Amino acid sequence: MLKCMIVEDEQMAVKVLESHINSLPNLEISSVHHNAMDAISALQKQKVDVLLLDIQMPKLSGLSLLKALPLLPPVIITTAYRDYAIEGFELDVVDYLLKPISFERFVQAIDKVHRRRQPSSETTFAESPSQLAADSFIYVKHQRNFVKVLLADIVYIESIKNHVRLVTAQDTLLPLISLTEMEAKLPPQYFLRIHRSYLVALSQVSSYTATHVHTPSKVLPIGRH
Repeated sequence: MLKCMIVEDEQMAVKVLESHINSLPNLEISSVHHNAMDAISALQKQKVDVLLLDIQMPKLSGLSLLKALPLLPPVIITTAYRDYAIEGFELDVVDYLLKPISFERFVQAIDKVHRRRQPSSETTFAESPSQLAADSFIYVKHQRNFVKVLLADIVYIESIKNHVRLVTAQDTLLPLISLTEMEAKLPPQYFLRIHRSYLVALSQVSSYTATHVHTPSKVLPIGRH
């Protein structure tokens, strides 16, 4: 059972999150707070497995809370503002949900929390959540071979019909796999789904705007959601 703390100043948004949490048997609400200051105090007193955190709040923003507390449970950002997504993932959030938050999208975010708590056996993760181990890897099927790909080498992954284009610093592979399946193989704290057709390695983002992400290989679009 995952205990969820909601930090949100909009009552309607709180009701939506409460409804989503109550619809899943493996979740329960530990507490609800309408500002970050109260949340900080509560985090010091109670066990929390998931922090559902709004960005725009009075006195202290959600991003300021993330910067103030180095040790936090997995964080899911819930906001109406898309412009802070990259900064949020740089602060090691699990997912970034835009309001209004659908139940399907909420379930996807919770699934990412579960995957972070139970890493895939085929991927070796860094001990520190802020740094990807240099020898972390996955295997992908390219033509007739299973090819070892270092996660640190991946720049971006593009969906192309029934397969993907996986671009690394040295090569381009064309695994016969969907982008959603590829996303499930990757640690969510290091790779961001910015568009229905693109996954990008956060370490490869040199700059970004509200509509585009710049990597060494290509300028990638940011989807509306």
